[in-house]
Amino acid sequence: MSKIVIIGAGSVVFSRGLIADIVMTSELSGSTLALCDIDPEGLELTTRLARRMVTESEADIIIESSTERADVLHDADYIIQTIAIGGKSAWEKDLNIPAKYGIIQPVGDSVGPGGISRALRLIPVVMDICHDIEEICPNALLINYSNPNTCVCSAVHQFSNVRVVGLCRGLPETHKQLANYLEVPIEETSVLAVGINHFNWILDFVVQGQDGLAMLRDKFETEGVPDNMRVCASLFKVFGAFPAPGDNHVAEFVPYFLNQEADYGRKYGLSIMKAYGQSPEHWDEIRKHLDGYMPVDRYLKRSDEMAISLITALESSGFSIRATNTDDPYFRLARYFDAVNIPNYGLVTNLPEGAILELPATVTHNGIRGVFIGDIPHGIATMISQRLYQQNLIVESAINGDRQLALQAMALDPLVPSLEIAEALLDELLEAHEEHLPRFFDVND
Repeated sequence: MSKIVIIGAGSVVFSRGLIADIVMTSELSGSTLALCDIDPEGLELTTRLARRMVTESEADIIIESSTERADVLHDADYIIQTIAIGGKSAWEKDLNIPAKYGIIQPVGDSVGPGGISRALRLIPVVMDICHDIEEICPNALLINYSNPNTCVCSAVHQFSNVRVVGLCRGLPETHKQLANYLEVPIEETSVLAVGINHFNWILDFVVQGQDGLAMLRDKFETEGVPDNMRVCASLFKVFGAFPAPGDNHVAEFVPYFLNQEADYGRKYGLSIMKAYGQSPEHWDEIRKHLDGYMPVDRYLKRSDEMAISLITALESSGFSIRATNTDDPYFRLARYFDAVNIPNYGLVTNLPEGAILELPATVTHNGIRGVFIGDIPHGIATMISQRLYQQNLIVESAINGDRQLALQAMALDPLVPSLEIAEALLDELLEAHEEHLPRFFDVND
């Protein structure tokens, strides 16, 4: 059976759900789950929890664990990456330093100065992981959850031979939100969305056979827009498609909602997110369950993440797709995913070839096949293309430690109001994160 590796497993809050998914998936019986993290304390806790979950569920899963990724990559089939560099304190700097310059970021993990800063720290580490994969398990699939997801997947795709797919539950969450808003079961709806991670656009929304976008438009006009949809609804009104995954993320990709005229986001109910990380209290609670031999049933609950469903689809040949009226045997054995992040090769014809896009795909034991879309609305394509070209600069800057390219990326960001601020802000962010940016500060290079 398969060997699944989780890199960044010391983040017990996120890893718990993935472990439960594996333990509770009968198709993966006999598989090996290898946990890896540079934090021995977090890794030890996650490993203990995983072994208890396996024992209490009587699952046929072997648990391995190591702080050295070379130890766990041997014979790996799938590597799930969930890492962040610098943790909560680094995220706080990514939010608070730009705020000194009047730049408010509700999240700051994908675009904006915070997203750029995070990418510069993360991408070199990801490339080191990819080099190990190339040497130890070159046929493995890297499943990325680390943000900024588009930048990470783009770096892997452009600068390594590792196969990569990015996953995020943002679109499914928006799909659920819209179905709830229209008061219909989500099972009676479907979405077709295209974009980039955290800036995906629902082009088609079918509700019980009807035009769901028209239904949204009508309800907004008659009842008003909910407070938590004001950004997305504003863009929907102008561009004719509904963006995902929510106001906090979407607002950072365009210049309209966080500037002075918008009272730095307050007009739309936006503010700086409080950075979060591992909670000592949560660790203590898990330890009490493990040390006291209390049941861990509460942790044996499936997550909303797609990674294990994707792996199961790749390992299986017996799934059926919604489009069962096709005669193509591929589609009759495929599983459909609304959103995966993969390279664009002939799928969306008016977005850059080879760019990482978030779009629907079918998955079988033969691999991941993106769904052909064709042209998308030109206004939306223009916005997405702008961010893609900016992210190319970020990726190249991170790979090479190129400050000038990083400055260009900062200057091109819609949240940055001037060249002077772009330069001062970049300098301060680089200095604040110097310990995690050796390529920018190594005088020997």
